[in-house]
Amino acid sequence: MLDLHDPKTNEQMMQVDPCYWAQALGIKLLGDTVFTLDGCEYMGDIMRDPARHIAVIKGTQARITTCFMLREIHALIHRLRPQGSLYYFPTEKDVEKFSKTRQGPLIADNPVIKKHLHSTNSVSVKKVGKSFLCLLGGRATSVIQGKKDSGSVRTTPGDCVIRDERDLFDDDMAEMTNDRLLNSTLKLEVDLGSPTIPDIGIDKVFGESDQKFRLIKCQACNAYTCIAEDFPKSIKYRKSDSGRHVPYFACIKCSKEITPFYGEYVAKYPEKYNPDYPMEGISGYHVSHFITPNCNLGLVMADWDEAQIDTSKLGRFYNTYLGQAYIPIEDRLRQQEVFNCCGNDVMKSMSTRETAMGADIMKTNRVVIAEKTGKDHGKIIYMARVSGFDALFDLARTFKVKSAVVCLRPYEEAFRTFQEKCSKYQIRVFGSEYPPKDSAKGFMKVDEKAGVYTINRTEAMDKSQAWIRSGNLELPRNCEEVKIFAKECCNTAKTLETNEDTGDRVYRYRPVGDKQEHYRHCLNYVQIALGDLTHYQGTNAPGYKMERKRNWNP
Repeated sequence: MLDLHDPKTNEQMMQVDPCYWAQALGIKLLGDTVFTLDGCEYMGDIMRDPARHIAVIKGTQARITTCFMLREIHALIHRLRPQGSLYYFPTEKDVEKFSKTRQGPLIADNPVIKKHLHSTNSVSVKKVGKSFLCLLGGRATSVIQGKKDSGSVRTTPGDCVIRDERDLFDDDMAEMTNDRLLNSTLKLEVDLGSPTIPDIGIDKVFGESDQKFRLIKCQACNAYTCIAEDFPKSIKYRKSDSGRHVPYFACIKCSKEITPFYGEYVAKYPEKYNPDYPMEGISGYHVSHFITPNCNLGLVMADWDEAQIDTSKLGRFYNTYLGQAYIPIEDRLRQQEVFNCCGNDVMKSMSTRETAMGADIMKTNRVVIAEKTGKDHGKIIYMARVSGFDALFDLARTFKVKSAVVCLRPYEEAFRTFQEKCSKYQIRVFGSEYPPKDSAKGFMKVDEKAGVYTINRTEAMDKSQAWIRSGNLELPRNCEEVKIFAKECCNTAKTLETNEDTGDRVYRYRPVGDKQEHYRHCLNYVQIALGDLTHYQGTNAPGYKMERKRNWNP
């Protein structure tokens, strides 16, 4: 047993344990509070975790930012980060705000910290001991060869990178921050933040971790309850002396009251991270608002009741209180919805009927070929991943394609050659492009002379999503390629975005998951191409005129 009264033992604990250090020194926090684990027991596991990569998905006001700021200051004072620590926020404005409202007061109110700091004439760079703590913005400031870039993620080396409010980072920028660790022997990473929608940002990173949830042990029956995961069954009501119904945390087995004090973290997927090998895998923690010390359960449940009436408020409730990602079912396809479109026919190897093609162009192209089976009805008879325009041309001939919509870029020159080649065989090919920020007026602008469709991306996504849900689309029998098709069709979600400069709000689809959404664009294109199936009046010109079918509304 450790004797903390022994000066040598005490000094060792001060050096290796940031929680012990902060409590022993009485570190002052905002609101005239002092650092303690009383009521914040969950913070101890997180601050002491030696994992190389930590992910924390949380509700708001969970004190996690304070956790990691103190952890890094402790590590720098005790020379555990010889190359320094880099704390990234989404923007420079966030850096300035945090420095003035959080970091500045933390230093000013704690002489035990301030004595280790040396002047740098910068609000965002602090020299702590012999190393630096840098607060940096993670927003891109330039685009080089299609990839976002910024000097803030290029110039400063470190031993630890922390990405706060991970959902607000561009993924390219978040990935680039890891380059700052290449010369480090520690290569420590932390991702944290409140979630927004599923499969992006912190929800995606947490999903790759062992996913530790705080389980509360019932002192009456010894069963365990996760308040957030078991919500709302984990909340019961009792009648107070005044006759009001008061909510309380309840054991899901016996309904007796439970308290977060008796909680412990348990991994849902322990095979993803082994604490005996801290350099491998991701150690993930879930922190709901329910286990924080200032949770007012009455106010929380009032918000829940209101969200049941006004479902537009459900997203905020899930993100803020439960620390869970949320998206309305109408704003993202589920894979089962795609599988529900599967028929009994296997993919065809050819067609004797006129067909339509949609293709998304990249290093490995995605292509979908469909037959028109009735008004607003279509049947996909073939889908595949192929390389090059020659393969597309061969498929067009084999499947008797008469109408095709193909991604115009990034290989426009090769596309034009393909387009001209197809026109000689009476195959009508139009290139497709999405204008920046859906600036196209109306669903689609047609340039017959150039053979190009300029398509409103959001509307195209809406239409293909509605097509799948309508029952008017038939897919081949379920197989491996159909599973890939389903996954990529679901790797995009509709979100409401706000322009920070103008305040304008607009709905847009953003990639989620692994961001492979190519088959979804094929579906957009083939839906349009099916509307072009008609009698042909000419060839040779890439975008020859023709009469569009009037009974098809893609």
